[in-house]
Amino acid sequence: MIDLGTITVGPLDRQVLVGPFSLQEGDDTLWVNITQISPQQEWNYSYALLWWESIDGRQLGTQKVYGTQLGEIFRFGVGLSPLERDGVIYFAPRAYNRRWISIENPPLWTLNFAAESGVTAGGGVLSAVSNSLVRSTDGTGLQLVQVDFT
Repeated sequence: MIDLGTITVGPLDRQVLVGPFSLQEGDDTLWVNITQISPQQEWNYSYALLWWESIDGRQLGTQKVYGTQLGEIFRFGVGLSPLERDGVIYFAPRAYNRRWISIENPPLWTLNFAAESGVTAGGGVLSAVSNSLVRSTDGTGLQLVQVDFT
């Protein structure tokens, strides 16, 4: 995994840039490992939204993430390679309630990020359910063939 560094957020932060990340040619999945650096106890003030964004938008989706000192890996992907491979990772904390915001000296949330891209799509394999109507991408019908596995 590629280390993207550490960020520290407070209750008033809305969207924080984690850093740039480029997917390799043909990759359709991004894995992001998040490890909570501080505080050392369970973080119970908020969760966050995390996403990878290119000029074409959030093509790999958005994840709801929580902090943990042990670290956790989040998988981003929709089964298709994004059209644009260069992008950036964003982190947006969301308070559960006003408790984090209303504390006089609110604690800060520090997290370390690492990321890696790869391929998890089915490699272009087309499958269909018996008695279903299937069309190719050019609008013509597809010929279904029965295969006996013996």
